[in-house]
Amino acid sequence: GVMRASCSSEGDQLLYSWTLNGDPLMDGNSTIDLDEGTDGNICCSVKNHVSHVQKTIRVKPCPVSVVFVLVWCFQLMVLLGLLGGFHIYMRHTS
Repeated sequence: GVMRASCSSEGDQLLYSWTLNGDPLMDGNSTIDLDEGTDGNICCSVKNHVSHVQKTIRVKPCPVSVVFVLVWCFQLMVLLGLLGGFHIYMRHTS
């Protein structure tokens, strides 16, 4: 998945810049796409010829879906059951 952060301000000739934990990400856009593992402080800075403002938020990684884990475990159990059944069948027929 992807997370999207957006930043907005009023005024003319706005210049947006983004940082993650103090490291620059990109300049120019009011929105930024982040991968699901992003963790840290995202800061949006907006400036023009009159003023400058910034906002920082804390972003945490997306949690692993419980449904995904349950489906994966079920598939693993079915696979192991089939392999066990095949092993028993092969021993029984030989």
